[in-house]
Amino acid sequence: MTTETHPTPATVDTTKPDTTKPDADGFGPITVKVGPGGGRFQRFTGRKVGESRQVSKKSVDTIRVYLTRKGNYVVHTQTSEWADYALAEHWTKDWKDWRSMIGEQNWGDFTVEVVDSLDALRALVPPKVHETIADRARHPRTQDLDV
Repeated sequence: MTTETHPTPATVDTTKPDTTKPDADGFGPITVKVGPGGGRFQRFTGRKVGESRQVSKKSVDTIRVYLTRKGNYVVHTQTSEWADYALAEHWTKDWKDWRSMIGEQNWGDFTVEVVDSLDALRALVPPKVHETIADRARHPRTQDLDV
């Protein structure tokens, strides 16, 4: 009788993009959580071009926008409702570090939408985020000044 051992999968922090090997244009592998509770993952090659976080009495809503190598925009939305926080973690331990409660959340519901243009992106993100991304699209990523 033989016993096979299987390696334990590595734990991945998917609240942040996996940019371990970005190329010269800044594109690298991105892994994001999707679905209720973030129980599934999706991967693509891209770079982050915008982010927005809105904190309300009901929830923390985080929107991250990535540009893919094919020129599409990936909108990763995370909604973390305060009512679910007590279920996700033992929340009383965070009172000493209360700022972490409104920082990067690893709980909530996650969605991904892919659009092919800035016009289609406008309906999915706050106006300021759209303005920032549109500005980046109109101008070079890095501008060398001859001064």
